Amino acid sequence: MSGRGESLSRLSLGAIFVLALVLRIVCVAQYEGHHPNANRPVIDEASYDSWAREIAGGEVVGKTIFFQEPLYPYWLGVVYAASGDDATTQRSVARYSQAVLGALTAALSALLAAKLFSARAGIVAGLGVALHRTAIWFPTLLLKENLFLPLAVLLALLLVTTRDVDEREGATRARRWVTWALVGVLAALGALLRGNLLVLLPCFVAWPIARAVLEHRAVVRAFAASLAIVAGIALVLVPVALRNHAVGGRFVLTTSGAGTNFYGGNNLANPFGLATEFDWVRGIPEHEADDWRREASRRVGAELDATQTSSYWMSAAFASMREHPREHLAILANKLRLTLGRYEVPDNHFLEWDARFVPLLGLALPGFEVWGFLALGGALLFGFDFVLRRGSARARPAAFEVLVFTALYVATVVLTVTSERVRLVLVPLLLPFGGFAIDEIRALLDGPRRGISLSIAYALAGLAVFVPVLPAEKRAKDFDERDYNLAVRLMREDDIERAAPLVEHLQQLHGGSADVQLLTAELEWRRARVVLDQVAGTSRMPEPTAKLVESALTRLAALARRADAKTRFRAQLLAGSIREYLGHWPQAETEYRGALAFDAEDRDLRRRLARVVGEQAMQDSNPARKTERLREAASILERLLAEKDEPEVAEPSPPAFRDAETALLKTLQRGLAGIVVTGGGIILREENVRILRGMGRIIWLDADEEILWQRASRHSTRPLLQTPDPRARFAELLRERLPRYQTAADHRINASRSSIAAVTDEIIALL
Repeated sequence: MSGRGESLSRLSLGAIFVLALVLRIVCVAQYEGHHPNANRPVIDEASYDSWAREIAGGEVVGKTIFFQEPLYPYWLGVVYAASGDDATTQRSVARYSQAVLGALTAALSALLAAKLFSARAGIVAGLGVALHRTAIWFPTLLLKENLFLPLAVLLALLLVTTRDVDEREGATRARRWVTWALVGVLAALGALLRGNLLVLLPCFVAWPIARAVLEHRAVVRAFAASLAIVAGIALVLVPVALRNHAVGGRFVLTTSGAGTNFYGGNNLANPFGLATEFDWVRGIPEHEADDWRREASRRVGAELDATQTSSYWMSAAFASMREHPREHLAILANKLRLTLGRYEVPDNHFLEWDARFVPLLGLALPGFEVWGFLALGGALLFGFDFVLRRGSARARPAAFEVLVFTALYVATVVLTVTSERVRLVLVPLLLPFGGFAIDEIRALLDGPRRGISLSIAYALAGLAVFVPVLPAEKRAKDFDERDYNLAVRLMREDDIERAAPLVEHLQQLHGGSADVQLLTAELEWRRARVVLDQVAGTSRMPEPTAKLVESALTRLAALARRADAKTRFRAQLLAGSIREYLGHWPQAETEYRGALAFDAEDRDLRRRLARVVGEQAMQDSNPARKTERLREAASILERLLAEKDEPEVAEPSPPAFRDAETALLKTLQRGLAGIVVTGGGIILREENVRILRGMGRIIWLDADEEILWQRASRHSTRPLLQTPDPRARFAELLRERLPRYQTAADHRINASRSSIAAVTDEIIALL
């Protein structure tokens, strides 16, 4: 058996690639055909999907310092841009592309094993990755690990290649420099996929020097190699840091989320170091960075920016470690055991829950209990072998370096947060050592020379892989959390019929849970809303419906009194929405102001508050109070307008939008009195004008054409202006609509240069 390994035949490598690809393609097809979330990305998937859509649409630079690692959404954005405009097609192309990347990972792992050990070891490693159940499943998910896996194995292969180049006679200085520079490039790209790899960048810089010192070689050439690695890292990360400085005013090397990630996996409230939600974080990616910043600012008593927020949470974790060292050692031990254990710890997604919808995953495919056990035992056996044979030709220092790289990666996982997605890369990196173990087991057939080492290695691997860490009830709860998430999504889509059984089941199992109580209240309200939408305008609410509304409000009031800040926010927001619908304006205002205590910057919440304040003003018989309250509502709206513009969402096609507009008007026609603010196109239908006239007086807010154009052109997503000459199209639309405005309006106000408060005063005078 050669210390440099053996080559793997193209036939074997091709067979491994094809097998891995077919399994992943089948899995993707079944997932897209049966899974309820196939076209409804959730949590991190939703964040990456939305981000990639912005990039594909031309928003390449972005507006804030990166909070999540950016390389995957940029790759996804390129895939989306090349896949047309249909969102379903874009996601499907991305998943099938990830299936190819997964098959490539299996082939790269086979190449790595063959290079380190033997062709037989390569076949074992390649087949292991190809058949690994979790690796087959992962291309269905729009997550960064799909890009990180082949990159990490390629990085390991490149480290082995640097040894070959350094030892090869005749290798030019330029070739050595380029090879080591590529190590830096790949390591930096890895840090833009998984933040924990950022911690290892100094280790990669020191790698050639450590190799030279340990092997008693001249260090001059090693220093040149280190400089090449630094150059490779700089080539990737300096542009990212410059971009972060340009948009956020600070040089942040990759992201501002390091401190929050570290605190998330190292705090006393999280004894197993799992991905978890804190009382102050909503668990929605677009709010996550602000929620962490807001809580840090509250604790410090001063407004913090993104990098200061990261530093605060990092310091908080270290302070806790100093005060409670024993407890934190236990947390680190739990994370190590979970990282090496058979249980696939969920994070956003849960393999066993997804297997309910994907028939291939329901088959008896081997998982970490097989491949992790084989790989970890082989790694331990190789470690024993290396220590005993350091001076021999069989010592295989290249394989030892791959093992060190993998161990360092595991250390970074243990220091942060562990889950199935974080430890997935261990399979393709460690399975070459499983192939090594298979070679050694075959050698035992010629005589029991290595039996003791092998037995000890696999006994330790068995303890690590098969001894449970999490309590059984926690593992059972993982299913319920996914049922909960599905129920939430179904209710957001008004699919009450499918959501109700899930909510009722969760209520039976976890009736005391604040989240389940909140979900139950929302179900009760949505059931009541179905009836109320049909009987709007009648003076009496049906008794069963009234009981549902009362029960929902009672649950929400109890949650607002005793729940954590995040749940209290959600409860008050829902209670405010119910009160607003019912026309209980003072109660709605109280609920909304309570919710604003959690997030005072929530734009939608402030719009809602302005509406209920304005509604109360319109019903106030005291002229002074009415004017004061209307000005308060106007002031809230004026502050919203003064803030940085947020991108608009492209409207649906005009016919569909106009149909929805008319349907909404008919609903409002039967509702309570109030102010209805419309878009300029609403008067294009005579039916809409008739409905508006029946509801009250129509006030036309007009302005000079140039000012109207400036306001309309702030965003590039208005569907009617998607033409080669949007300015000319705008003028044409204005000319077409002007006669209709003049005919439909009871009053006209020129708002060209007036403030919101001044326009409000004019409206009050007309009323």
